[in-house]
Amino acid sequence: FFCKSTFLYCTKLNITNIMPKIIFEVNYKIYPGKREGYLKKIEELKSYIKEMTQKDYFIYEDSKKKNNFSEIIFFESNEEFDNFEDMQDDKIKEMMSDIINNFVMEKKVNYITKEEI
Repeated sequence: FFCKSTFLYCTKLNITNIMPKIIFEVNYKIYPGKREGYLKKIEELKSYIKEMTQKDYFIYEDSKKKNNFSEIIFFESNEEFDNFEDMQDDKIKEMMSDIINNFVMEKKVNYITKEEI
């Protein structure tokens, strides 16, 4: 976006307070034999997060690598992203822990935070 490099022009347009959006992504591979149980648990987590935080929580599977999943959530700002952890209750934390401990291969999880440019 041109405003990051053209501050004076943006000041004239009064759009200097643009806050970058954030994508938070959690990637992992699940045990193939536990797929059905995982799909049930992740759907419960997705629904509960929506209910408790009012945030849409997306689950994607790699179309070329079966059982490789990404959990993705979008935030309107860094502040909203930072506050998301505070919005999580013990049930959300337990559900996430259960998925990692029982379904994720070798409990290997990759967390990625992406900021809009």
